[in-house]
Amino acid sequence: MSVTLDTSSMKTKKKNLTFKECRDLTLKLHEPWRDGGGRKSAICYSNKFLEMTHQNFPIERITRRLLMEICSELQDTDGWTHAACNRLGSAVSMPLKFCQTDYEIIDPSWQIPTFKRWKEKKTKKDYYAYNKEEVASMCKFAREGLLLPDLADIILFAALTGIRAERIMQLTVSRIFIDDDNPDNTFIRVLKAKGLKDRTVPIHPTLMPIIKERIAGQSPRKRLFGDDWLNYDSMYRQYKKCVHTHLGKPEDGHWTFHGLRHSFGTWHIQDGTNIRDLADFMGHSSTKVTENYLHATVKGRNKIMNNVNFQMA
Repeated sequence: MSVTLDTSSMKTKKKNLTFKECRDLTLKLHEPWRDGGGRKSAICYSNKFLEMTHQNFPIERITRRLLMEICSELQDTDGWTHAACNRLGSAVSMPLKFCQTDYEIIDPSWQIPTFKRWKEKKTKKDYYAYNKEEVASMCKFAREGLLLPDLADIILFAALTGIRAERIMQLTVSRIFIDDDNPDNTFIRVLKAKGLKDRTVPIHPTLMPIIKERIAGQSPRKRLFGDDWLNYDSMYRQYKKCVHTHLGKPEDGHWTFHGLRHSFGTWHIQDGTNIRDLADFMGHSSTKVTENYLHATVKGRNKIMNNVNFQMA
């Protein structure tokens, strides 16, 4: 979606703003919506709000009750989940907050409505980790079998950084820092996710030649991988061939691209990485989440122990 907006004329505008004006400005200037993985979702859900209201809907008419009625209608007619309703609320509230707090074009005396937070049904899905041989085999198949060297690079990058797919696809050259004289100054700065601060991830030596080749002579805003594909879905369709066609993994929802992140965590635990350091690498606010990889490793060790067949006579 191409957004053209004359921000110079809007900077002094305080009244009679429409939601679409605020939304378009946020897409243009708010980094997570401009370059981050949340852009696609923001456009989708904010467009749904405009569809349910109208293109010139004034922000003063946005209320908690209005959004509750819209969500209730979407639940009844389109089968929307509570999670989808919460995303709609976020897509409506963020432009209002950005334009009032950051860009200061909404009168600060106007109180932004506090929207209802729908209770989401929590379902935990297990994503299985790949072992090192499987990742290496997928990379080879992508490069030689599918003739997609860029896909091979993405698979290896995900497994050796633990960065989520949407963040990888949005990663720009400006977030890569390489200092050949001081390895401690060589890292990737990952755009903040889930309300956390930006985090840094060291660059594995295996990735160094791949990254150096991709950033050489490129502008800071150039995406490291995202420009190789029309979107994430087109990349994932090819990735599934590596998993299901090549490795023969079942299509049961457990073997996904996200499993590469789990591979990263599992490998580090197996190879002795301190759990606090691993939590920092993966962006976990608490080591309690990281301990899941420790539990998975313990299960693997128990399985190895059971390989010894011994029975009392």
